[in-house]
Amino acid sequence: MSKEEMKIGRRFEGKVAIVTASTQGIGFSIAERLGLEGAAVVVSSRKQKNVDEAVEKLKNKGIQVLGVVCQVSNAQQRKDLINKTVEKYGKIDVVVSNAAANPTVSLLLETPESVLDKVWEINVKASVLLLQVSVLDLDQYWELKQHICCCNCFD
Repeated sequence: MSKEEMKIGRRFEGKVAIVTASTQGIGFSIAERLGLEGAAVVVSSRKQKNVDEAVEKLKNKGIQVLGVVCQVSNAQQRKDLINKTVEKYGKIDVVVSNAAANPTVSLLLETPESVLDKVWEINVKASVLLLQVSVLDLDQYWELKQHICCCNCFD
């Protein structure tokens, strides 16, 4: 056992965690940490190639992982993410809504409506709808233990 492994607890042993937008960056780091702490992790991204690469990296660290392509703004893909998770693991304990968009960095009063719509759709609406489908559609399968929403913010 490495020093790194010895420092990491097993707080999520036996838990199942979904992390959206988790094939790189903060999302990947969250998925990796949950996995190192014992969780079975479900990673997702809009692109199959990214999902495959993340799954391989996590498996190489001994993490139990499932990869699912999911564009969080797509209702059917959100449902598929939940259904595939429950199909494989039988439950969900943690949902981390990490997907976020920031199509432009401009002054708030100069931000086009189309950009505000995109930010709302991905950063807010998709997180709420993912939580709804998780709780409402699968209430008979599991009780949500944790939900975390991460969004971009800029000065």
